[in-house]
Order: sequence, then structure tokens, then C-alpha cells
Amino acid sequence: MDCLTDDLPLLELLCAADEVRIPGELESSFPHENAPDAVTDTYVVDGGRLLLTLWHGRLHEVIYRTPAESVEDASRRNDRLFAHCGQGDGWTEILDNGFGRTYRRTDQQRYALRSYAMDITTFGTMGFHQVKW
Repeated sequence: MDCLTDDLPLLELLCAADEVRIPGELESSFPHENAPDAVTDTYVVDGGRLLLTLWHGRLHEVIYRTPAESVEDASRRNDRLFAHCGQGDGWTEILDNGFGRTYRRTDQQRYALRSYAMDITTFGTMGFHQVKW
């Protein structure tokens, strides 16, 4: 059975900012609060919102605020997103803090955060992660 999160756009981290295509409406665009020279654009898409952080002309972080209708739908969405963002590499769980889980891709070039409390999933580059925190 299809759900809205089955059709979420799969974005390529580190692609040039002018190559990012979102099938949705730009809702807002603000400077990132913790990262110099970064901008976060929020798009309304079927199933929720996507927050894209562009830094030095490239896509460095995608936050999927796309709540699923069921645990099964959330699991299917996350499997799809982790497979796409893994690009053939696996993921290692680093931390479970009771609110969500933190992961690193096995090549240590990407991170992921999955909030099971709020059903939000984030993928980003480690270079950006080090700057924003």
C-alpha cells in the first residue's frame, strides 16, 4: 500500500545548489543559525516538509519532516532513505539517547539522525556536521 512518504524526493548530498530540484513549494529561506555562510531552505512537499541546508554552494544536509501514518510506513520510508543516502555503504549506530538514534556511514563521510519521538530523519555531510556543532 502506497503512502505519501513513498514518493519523497531522494536528494544527493554535495550536489551543486543550482542542481537541487524539489517537487514542492519554497516556504522559507533563512541563514543557518550555527554555520557561517549556510542557508536553510524549507519546502512544502506531499507528506510534510524538507529542510535543505546549502553551504559553500552545495547541499550538505537534508531534514525529512515527513511523519508517516504508521510504524510500517515509517520503517519503509527510513529503509528507502538510508539505502539511498548510504550509496552502497552501510550505517553504524553511534548513539541511542531515548529520543532518537545517531548513525555514521561506514566510510565516516555522512551522518544520519533519526528521531523516533518526532519521526524526523536527517542526513548530512560530516564536514558540515563539524561546523554546525
